[in-house]
Amino acid sequence: MAVGVVLAAALPITYLSLTPLLAPPAEPGDLSSPTLAKVLNESIDTAVADLDPKKWPGLIPEAAANSRVFLREVAEVVARCSKGPLEPNQKYNRMLFHLVGVDGFRYEPITSRGCGEDSLIFRATFKDGRITEVFTDGRERRHSLEEVKHLVNIREFGKVLISSDKQRHPERYYPPAPPQAPPRDVSKDWE
Repeated sequence: MAVGVVLAAALPITYLSLTPLLAPPAEPGDLSSPTLAKVLNESIDTAVADLDPKKWPGLIPEAAANSRVFLREVAEVVARCSKGPLEPNQKYNRMLFHLVGVDGFRYEPITSRGCGEDSLIFRATFKDGRITEVFTDGRERRHSLEEVKHLVNIREFGKVLISSDKQRHPERYYPPAPPQAPPRDVSKDWE
């Protein structure tokens, strides 16, 4: 009986600790995909065009141009899942975008929506704010071009990138906050 209890406790612990090592998240392959590069650039262009102060009050008129400044600061983006295919709690498996700046700085990974079997894992290299090359494992070729354009991590790629810069550099997108009024001396209320 004691052996059964030990095994009942040891097996789940072993499974949970070894699964990330035995089935790690997929990495981008080495197949070049110029068509996917074009689709990702379209997603970026759509996100930049959406930075219109008439559509989104509160944005500064320079927001779209400033987003292009940010894109010129990016050298590479790697999109991959946070968990491997065999890990438990797959509902918490999120798409992560790992950004590397032209200066070599590695940004905090951007967490996006859920990651599943249809999610595309890729490495996109940038030059002058545009994607020049995309490398994948070829899984995008299982779908039509229209299906790939409608995958969440592809459709929202540009929006997710620019949103991350909005959080890091809000001054590029929003007017400065009004100055704070000096604190009122409340001791005079009690005189």
